[in-house]
Order: sequence, then structure tokens, then C-alpha cells
Amino acid sequence: MRTLFFTLTCMLLTVICPAQQYDTVLYRTNGRVDGYHLALLPAGGVSKGLLVFIPGASTEADDMMKETDLPVKAQAAGYTVVITYLSNRVFFDSANVLQTRLEQLVKDASAKYKTPAGKFIIGGHSIGGHQAMIYTEKAMMPGSKAIKPAAVFGVDPPLDMKRLYNGYQRVLAAGAGGEALYVTTRFNSIYGGPPEQFPAAYEAASSFYRDAANGGNARFLKDIPVHLYCDPDVIWFVNERNIGVEWTNLADTSACIATLRKLGNGKAELVTNLGKGYLPDGKRHPHAFSQVQAPEFLGWVAEVLKGI
Repeated sequence: MRTLFFTLTCMLLTVICPAQQYDTVLYRTNGRVDGYHLALLPAGGVSKGLLVFIPGASTEADDMMKETDLPVKAQAAGYTVVITYLSNRVFFDSANVLQTRLEQLVKDASAKYKTPAGKFIIGGHSIGGHQAMIYTEKAMMPGSKAIKPAAVFGVDPPLDMKRLYNGYQRVLAAGAGGEALYVTTRFNSIYGGPPEQFPAAYEAASSFYRDAANGGNARFLKDIPVHLYCDPDVIWFVNERNIGVEWTNLADTSACIATLRKLGNGKAELVTNLGKGYLPDGKRHPHAFSQVQAPEFLGWVAEVLKGI
């Protein structure tokens, strides 16, 4: 299959950010649209750097911008912001479709929007944060032709696919379905079955794997700044979900940062935002993208990129 990239439109973004430009690019596979990216372009056309955001599964660019003001504030600060949307079919795929598409997207966006060489950061929310970690790990592997990020970030991402699968099995055992049923069924299909039977497949798919030496794929992040965000409201998970912290994404992010620091990465940080996560409708939720505070995030971005 060959993925085609083409420009749909380029006009002023008057609703989200007056007098600024945006560019929408559709992704087609065998003639079928199955994703796109939205680029927010800085005023004047001079970019401080490229920031790629990967939303969570089933979250489109406009929905993500209802959850967080980071893209618009980053654009206003002079950065080129690219938000990519991909279908769940591509997110949970064993054929590296998403990785291949991300590698091409970064190359195309860097050239098309004339962003400065080396000044590129990738990250995302939820499973999008995990995919940003995977992209970075593969980019840092010897022989990779992918553009290497200057840093990577994730907002409450699941990192260990074994932990995620087993956590969803607990949900199913309690009589629930929905997302838990979808993900476990998908994992059984693409990885061959449960992690106890196919540990190598789950380790390869994980951006951090606690059962592997040095965190599995996470070891490739030992020399790059890593920012993982969490809203560690343990009481909320106990009261609202009846689960302990060991079954939350916080278990993955904290263990990953601890492992990276053990490997000597002094630029690996767990950023806690207790009580800051709220959904667009105002409902409290520690998984929400809104937990990330723009001043802290943009300060970190500027610090990472200033020496490049």
C-alpha cells in the first residue's frame, strides 16, 4: 500500500487563532481517506521549531484543541505545530503503518513548513504519547533514517502493553466491556494472544516494558530529554474506578522515568499536575490533556531547543 499526501486547503484560522494560517493534509490508503494532519503555522512564516502532537485514539485535531490550549499557545509563541489524526486501525497495527507514516510526516512537514533543522519535538496524549515514545525510540536506534527528535513528551500515556492488557482483563472480569473489550481483542489478534503466551510481541510493542532489562525499548531514550506528565490523583481512581495505582498509566510513567534516570538520563522527568485534569465539559478526570500547563510546557520546549 502506498500512502499519498496532498494539501486540502490553506487559509486563515479565524476561529481558533485569528490571522494565523493553517494547513490540512489528508492521508489516503488505496484511495480511502483514513487520517489527516492539521498544521498551525506561526505568524510571519518564521518558525522556532516543529512540534508534532499525536492525540489519543479516536481523537481528532479539533477535539484535541478543545482539551488543551497547548497547540494554539505554541503557535502564538512562534512554533510550527502539527496535529496528526489516524484511525484506530492504524494505531493498533503490527505492520508499522503508523511508524512509517509518522516518519514520512515529519520529513514532509519539516520541508514544507521550512522548520529549522534539529528543532523538532514529538509527543502526545494517552496512546498518542506512547506512539510518540515508540517513534523516538526507533529513530534513536542504530541505522534509523527517521528524523531524530530533540525531545519527546507524553501526557498520561500507557507504555507497557502487558500492563495495559492485564488491566483491561480486570475490567472485563468485573463485567464491563467497551474499550477494554476492543483493545484486548485487538491485541489478541495482532500479537497472537495474551502477554503471558507472547511476551516478546508485547515487549516489542511497548515503549517501556518493566519485565525487560533496562525497560526494553525505553533504553534507547537514555540520551534524550523525556517529559512524562501525570495527574496522580490516586483517590480519584480508588473512588471512581475501584482500581489501585498499579493498574493506572501512572504506574508505567513513573517506572519508565525511574528506569531512565537509573540509566543516567538526568533530563528524564515525571511532571505531576495533581488536580489539574478536566475534560472539556468541566468533568474532573486525571487522564485529561488539560492537566498540562502551557507556561511550563513552553518553557521546557524553549530550554530544550535553545542550544540547537
